[in-house]
Amino acid sequence: MINKRIIAKAVGGLLALESALMMVCFAVSLYFGEPAWRIWTAPIVSALAVGAGLWFYGRQAQHQVGRRDGYFIVGSTWIIFSVFGMLPFLLSHSTDRLSIAFFETVSGFTTTGATGFSKVEILPNSLLFWRSLTHWIGGMGIIFFTVAVLPTLGIGEQKVFAAEATGVKISKLHPRISTTAHWLWSLYFLLTASCAVAYFLCGMSLWDAVNHALATLATGGFSTHTESIGWFNSPAIEYVAILFMWTASVNFSLTYLLLVKRRVRQVFRDTELRAYITVFLMATVLLAISYALANVDFSQFSLTREGLLRFLSNAEESVRSGLFQAVSLQTTTGFTKHDIMAWPSFCWMVVILICFCGGCSGSTSGGVKVVRLVFVAKIVHNEFLRILHPRAVLPIRLGEETVEHAVVRSAVAYLFLYVVLLFFGATCMLLMDFSVLDAFGLTLSSLSNIGPALGYAVGPLGAWDVLPDTAIWLQSFLMLAGRLEIFSLILPFIPSFWRNR
Repeated sequence: MINKRIIAKAVGGLLALESALMMVCFAVSLYFGEPAWRIWTAPIVSALAVGAGLWFYGRQAQHQVGRRDGYFIVGSTWIIFSVFGMLPFLLSHSTDRLSIAFFETVSGFTTTGATGFSKVEILPNSLLFWRSLTHWIGGMGIIFFTVAVLPTLGIGEQKVFAAEATGVKISKLHPRISTTAHWLWSLYFLLTASCAVAYFLCGMSLWDAVNHALATLATGGFSTHTESIGWFNSPAIEYVAILFMWTASVNFSLTYLLLVKRRVRQVFRDTELRAYITVFLMATVLLAISYALANVDFSQFSLTREGLLRFLSNAEESVRSGLFQAVSLQTTTGFTKHDIMAWPSFCWMVVILICFCGGCSGSTSGGVKVVRLVFVAKIVHNEFLRILHPRAVLPIRLGEETVEHAVVRSAVAYLFLYVVLLFFGATCMLLMDFSVLDAFGLTLSSLSNIGPALGYAVGPLGAWDVLPDTAIWLQSFLMLAGRLEIFSLILPFIPSFWRNR
């Protein structure tokens, strides 16, 4: 049976957290001399009022959260956060389309990074910071953040953490989830601060450095400039972005073990990490070659000193561009520098594959996660062996650890649902008269929380406001489904979810 009071208490406490985040943006608005009262007062007051009402209703609730309660808390929290989070976009008159305001907020919290604004520079600075802040909170997880900073909330941390965690396993560094959350959020904060400092030292202003650091560690992709990272035209900034995007796409538990515990061997023995590195290196090489073929004039090569220097410069730019695009897309950050649609069509397939693959479980990246693809590869390998040895017992192993059948079953079920949603979204877009490339490109971008789309209607550098409202609402739903890994969002729509047994 659904525990309505504990759900109300949990959501009420989380809304108080959202209002506190908005107060930070209110202070930013005052600092820049913007109409803070008009933009932020109503959202802050309304979030506090609704949160207080829900908290009062659930104040006597028993602190026992079932699995259904946990999934409902997670799904409803992300939707409610997005509803209140879109109000500043409407009150600032940045857009008069409700769908775009909701889409922009969902894109922020889910770290998708797709934007409905063709010129982001026209947005007030407080809204630019709000977009970056939604990235940062949504990257590690709203619930996970709450468990870290409000351990006394009393909402059954294990159940809600399990409902929101990405990947197929929960990497616990401590028996208590709240302690694990505290350690990982501390690491997340330190990496974000380090990224901001690195950006600043490479030439960004402090304002740009902070905003881009929040988006980088969240693997989100929102920028304070329409041209994204390409606006800075700085190889140093691109290399910093590459380093921290890739770091954020690795399981944060492994990063903690590497940087804090110094367990280098344990980290690099991780099967998922090794598979991820392999896919990443292959994609980088292919995209670097594609960029070179599309942009380098090899007929100008000569054995003179100037010719060799020009060749080395072109080679470095090709490697850097391929590396940047591979990292940006596979980590699902979505920072843009080039229009990939202008590259050879061969690289489109590479882009589709790495966007589908995504990063590691337990990271801020989207996609289906590498570990699930490892499971599928091992299942296929075992089937070939079983044909030769019908009576062989062939368990699925991840490193030296045998994976439980339930975990493998969950991974396969997720992959099936992902493909179903991908084709469902693409079919809906086709019914709206989009081309096949646009339909699948936009749907893949939303479902994998990538941001840049492969297609002509929007494209990697385009804004999504050209889409009709129906398509915008559909893509918002797909972004939420992708971030919550489908089950948490879909479960409440299953009739058996509400039955008292």
